[in-house]
Amino acid sequence: MEKEYLYKKWLNDELTPSELEAFEKLDDADLSQEILEEATRFKVPDHYHVDDFETFKAQKATRKETSTKVIRLPWLRKLSSIAAIVVITLGLYYVFTSQNQTTITTQIAQKETITLPDQSQVTLNAMSSIRYAEDTWSEKRELSLEGEAFFKVAKGAKFDVKTNDGVVSVLGTSFNVKQRDQFFEVICYEGLVSVTYNNQLIKLPAGNTFRLDHGVTTQGTIFGEGPQWINYRSVFSKVAVAEVFKEVERQYDVQIDFSNIDSTILFSGGFEHIDLTEALTSITGPLKMTFTKQNNSVVIHDTTH
Repeated sequence: MEKEYLYKKWLNDELTPSELEAFEKLDDADLSQEILEEATRFKVPDHYHVDDFETFKAQKATRKETSTKVIRLPWLRKLSSIAAIVVITLGLYYVFTSQNQTTITTQIAQKETITLPDQSQVTLNAMSSIRYAEDTWSEKRELSLEGEAFFKVAKGAKFDVKTNDGVVSVLGTSFNVKQRDQFFEVICYEGLVSVTYNNQLIKLPAGNTFRLDHGVTTQGTIFGEGPQWINYRSVFSKVAVAEVFKEVERQYDVQIDFSNIDSTILFSGGFEHIDLTEALTSITGPLKMTFTKQNNSVVIHDTTH
């Protein structure tokens, strides 16, 4: 009677902890007998009939499914609980660790200025993003950059900007970092900037630049107190025209096809972020090229052939 009582409560998931412990101590034969008796209440196919427990065991032994291992539900329930705890723990870990990271992203033609916890300022160019840990910023001033940004760093501990191509380190200064595809450029406007690239340390005083363009590194000098793109004008000095057209795409909602030209031709000049036609004219005119526009698509043509 006690076994039947425990079994019925188990079916309804009403066992108390002490009753569950007693239920788990039932041997397999007792449990199978209870299951058999309970199963007689349900309709089964006519060809499947069991008269007694011994016949039930014989049929069970000869069925094709005998290779399938059966796990008793109370233990399965425990395993499920453990799995649920693991999933919840991993989920909480992801939530708490991801919440420590602040990510800011700009879209096409968008610029955004961000003030960091130490009052340093970052201005993001179009289609760029930074990521940093706000909670630990006072201990480690470090952020990751994808795209282009201008930095005005407050004086203090070392400030690191990590990109896919190199790491830029400063103590307090203003500088510009651009990392797009296979193009990486650092321009120092004030103070001293250190660039770590390919296990080499390159120091850039104010007015100096470092560039990595498709595996080729160069250094040079510049003039001015900051990048022109902050004032809605993109300026280039001996940059492959492919990168110039990609910058036009970032500043305007447009797709440019320059497959008909030599995209490695170097361009020096700039364009305004105001009117697309004027921007394209300022680029294609000096290079003896033309362009056609249709909706949000532009095709560049070479007129020298």
